[in-house]
Amino acid sequence: MLPLEPSQIQLIEQLNQTAWDMRVSDSTQAFDLCSKALSLSNKIEYLKGQGEALRTLGFCHIRLAKFPEALLYLEQAFPIFQRLNDLKGQSDIYEYKGIIKRSLGDYAASLDYLFKGVELRQQIAYEEGLSLSYYHIGITYKYLGYLENALEYLLKSLELGRKLKYWVSISYSLNNIGVIYADMGDNQNALKYYEQSLELRHQSGDKWGEAGCLDNIGLIHHKLGNNAQAEDFCLKSLAFTESNGDKKGQGNSLYHLSKIYAQLTDFKKALNYAQQSLKIRTTIKDKKGQAEVLIFLSDLYQQIDAEKPKKIEPLLKKALEIVEALQTKDLLSQIHFQCYKFYKNNHKNKEALTHLEIHNTLEKEVFNQAFNQKLVNLQITHQVEQTRKEGEIYRLKNLELKQLNEEIQKQRDVLESQTKHLKAALENLKTTQNQLIQKEKLASLGELTAGIAHEIQNPLNFVNNFSELSVELA
Repeated sequence: MLPLEPSQIQLIEQLNQTAWDMRVSDSTQAFDLCSKALSLSNKIEYLKGQGEALRTLGFCHIRLAKFPEALLYLEQAFPIFQRLNDLKGQSDIYEYKGIIKRSLGDYAASLDYLFKGVELRQQIAYEEGLSLSYYHIGITYKYLGYLENALEYLLKSLELGRKLKYWVSISYSLNNIGVIYADMGDNQNALKYYEQSLELRHQSGDKWGEAGCLDNIGLIHHKLGNNAQAEDFCLKSLAFTESNGDKKGQGNSLYHLSKIYAQLTDFKKALNYAQQSLKIRTTIKDKKGQAEVLIFLSDLYQQIDAEKPKKIEPLLKKALEIVEALQTKDLLSQIHFQCYKFYKNNHKNKEALTHLEIHNTLEKEVFNQAFNQKLVNLQITHQVEQTRKEGEIYRLKNLELKQLNEEIQKQRDVLESQTKHLKAALENLKTTQNQLIQKEKLASLGELTAGIAHEIQNPLNFVNNFSELSVELA
């Protein structure tokens, strides 16, 4: 092992910190910097440098949708952070594993890792990390179809991001709040949030994020029937994703372009873009994305009569297989309805009826789930309102108590002042009484002295008179 030289450590720290800071805005440059940091750290066996470089490399591979490679780096980084007792680093690994599990369709494992990250980040008050944890929990809930839970966590992420002035969680939360509004059919609010996110990402130089916003804005215009604008935004997004090597983004842009061209009845382009999207999503193992494209292709082939019988059924079966593994009820209900339409159109009534019954059952479950969620939210809202009212009552009571205390204090001050005056008066009275007693004593003494003097004076007068008579006799 070579000795750890301060200059080498400083260089490694600088490379890792720069890579970490730009991991979102420029993942390609971050990849190069942390690769160099890892190489230098390995030469001198500098654990901290190794752990941080491996962590950032894991993130960069997630960006490229290379999940097996990302996991290898993250699995190497985690024990290093444990050995260093670096809770921040451990929480980052949990977050990235949560992202990977979500991308692979394992939503339960995704939430498990993300909440583990939250627990560690709360322990060390890692607020930037917490804002990202809330964001990713919101995204996983969105994938599960729990839109209200998703919105709750995205708003928490947005609030904390704004408090910290952290553009990453602000812009990403804004974008995905827009996605939720879009899913609920509120296109105007969706567009408003997308545009806010786009501006912030453009200012921050986040080309990856900018591409996502452009794609989402294009999709909204498609829903509004503005297909020329929709095509323009989605093509711009596709250009960004191709230059960045963002495979997931490419898959999304291609899928949305295929939907635009289908609405324009340009089936050749629609089919071409859909097949490209399916290929990319299959390569990166985006299960949910694969199912979406397969359902879309089944619809598209129904409009191309010559291809209909032999193309649609395998697509629907494959989509059904994927979504049954994912257990996303809303998407599963949608696929069963597509199967029902297909078999009905091909006069396979028994199969059609089976899929329709499953679809109806799932629709009830989805509805009940949504209803129960709303009921829970109403209960929570009621509890919050009750707490607010109780708080207001306590506030008013405290105000009354405060005023009463102030009155009591005033009365106490008056009483203390009066007591001081009474004490002073009492002291004066005692002094006066003492003086009077002294005066009385002196007066009594004076009277006694006067009496004695009088008694003395009488014999003396007798003597004086007698002496005068004696002189006269003599």
